Amino acid sequence: MKSMRTCFCTAALIFIFICPRRADADEPPQRIPQLDSLASDISSIGYIPSGGEMPILAASNNWFGILSGVRLMPGDSDELDSILADTSGEWGYFGSAPWTPGGDIVLVTAPPSVCLPYNLEPTAAAGSEAVFYLEGYELLSEPQTAVGTPGLEVLEINPDSSGRFAFGTPLKGVYWVEVMQQSGSEPSIVLLFPVIAGGTAEDVFRRAIGIPVSRAACPSEILNELNNIRRSRNIPALEPSRTLDSLASIRARNLACSGSFSHFGRGSLPEILPEGISMYGENIGRGRGFQEAWSMILISPFHLQACMSETYTHIGISGAVDSREYEWQLVLVQVFASGIDEE
Repeated sequence: MKSMRTCFCTAALIFIFICPRRADADEPPQRIPQLDSLASDISSIGYIPSGGEMPILAASNNWFGILSGVRLMPGDSDELDSILADTSGEWGYFGSAPWTPGGDIVLVTAPPSVCLPYNLEPTAAAGSEAVFYLEGYELLSEPQTAVGTPGLEVLEINPDSSGRFAFGTPLKGVYWVEVMQQSGSEPSIVLLFPVIAGGTAEDVFRRAIGIPVSRAACPSEILNELNNIRRSRNIPALEPSRTLDSLASIRARNLACSGSFSHFGRGSLPEILPEGISMYGENIGRGRGFQEAWSMILISPFHLQACMSETYTHIGISGAVDSREYEWQLVLVQVFASGIDEE
């Protein structure tokens, strides 16, 4: 692997919107210039960005959709051939760039698009208005859209009669836009992308503009960080709960073993909740350890709503490792509730 360098590829700050055709399930993944450019920038900076830095870098290359993976591999590997020939629909788009003179590449993959923004600038002047449209939004089931502000406020927004979304950017910093729909009986996130007010992606990578970044290495440190945020907003701190910790541990292990993000199904939270709990909620995050998984929850407006809710009085937090093939992720589960009796 390359050693980490501090350079940032400013060519990524040239914004030309090229909308990919919608990926079909019976076709192999489509190579698109946005993901080629993203792969090239990852190679240029010499490391794979973590947490919120990855969607920041992706948006600077004009890709606002979900990413399914970024990996380093030999350019002539059987795994690469399998991904590029796959017609199952798991991969919708891909891009690649050389990683080393030895023949390795950076491969960036994205799932088939359900909803993509257009007429969107990834940067805005502080104190102005961000405006965009969403292709495919009308096809979503009970869609909701929210914006997370640099001050960790969550604002729900709706399109006007022409399909136009807009929100103000009074503060300098990163605004996170998220789209959620009801998939069957449960919510699912279909889109999460940043809009930078008063700066650029380069400013984020140089730490001139901050984004939520956790330093937590274990569940108790996550709880401390969460309660510090709640106290700063005059929201009562959440109490730790052994009961909810146990439930979060069961859920994390189940999700890690199944490779799932699902809130419902066999072994779901409602099935294992003890009697007497009046209100409950659950956050699921994934990442390369507790820090990244928790940071990803903080940049998600709908997950942040649960963290900041005054409805809940107690919380349980746990993690489990999902290890499949050559990849691994930590699955972080937060279980919120009120009406807990620890006696």
